[in-house]
Amino acid sequence: MKAFFTYQEGSLLLRLIIAHLLTDFFLQPDRWVKEKKEKNWTSKYLWLHGLLTGIVVWILLWDNRLWWAALSIALIHTVIDGLKNQYDHRTRKRKDPEGKTEFRLFVIDQLCHLLALFGIWLLMIRGWDRLCQTLKMILPDYRILLRMAGYLIILEPVGYFIGFFTKRWSKELNMQDSLKDAGKWIGMMERLLILTLVYIGQFAAIGFLIAAKSLLRVIDKPDLPHLSARGNTQNMY
Repeated sequence: MKAFFTYQEGSLLLRLIIAHLLTDFFLQPDRWVKEKKEKNWTSKYLWLHGLLTGIVVWILLWDNRLWWAALSIALIHTVIDGLKNQYDHRTRKRKDPEGKTEFRLFVIDQLCHLLALFGIWLLMIRGWDRLCQTLKMILPDYRILLRMAGYLIILEPVGYFIGFFTKRWSKELNMQDSLKDAGKWIGMMERLLILTLVYIGQFAAIGFLIAAKSLLRVIDKPDLPHLSARGNTQNMY
């Protein structure tokens, strides 16, 4: 299927994403983040961070005709960060020992930034009509819908069946030292990875993944009776 953008247009989007990654993760000191959280709209670093974002975008685009894009991204970036900090102030008093609220805010913040970049990029390339036409072709596609259904099935329904059939042995295990829901999330990511490898036909990589998991489990339990230091070395050759 033909993409709705050219290589040159795709390069513009990648430059916008790179500018965001540089300014949000590499060019933002911790003291900026701390003061932004404390003072929010009155923090000079909030506005300085937005200005820096616009400058980096303009440098990477390197086109005076796109000054409006750099300015728009700088303003939108500042507003998104300010709203995030404002919401953080309101929810800070709530008990959140696991940091779930902070993680949700981080994810929502990054999604808003990326959506804003995508919208500005579509304006830059005048690609709204092309995007709509592409979505009309993609959404009814049987192959894409089949893959989407596969991902949804392995995420929750398959996990439910696995949990149901292994309940008998799960009760016998001591789960006090385990991280809460760690096995659930690791299992979901493993199933996503394996199904993706199936879709792209990389069956050898699935065997490598299974072998790596088995090796890590052996290393994680060095105190097993049959895995003494000497015996383990001998069995490797």
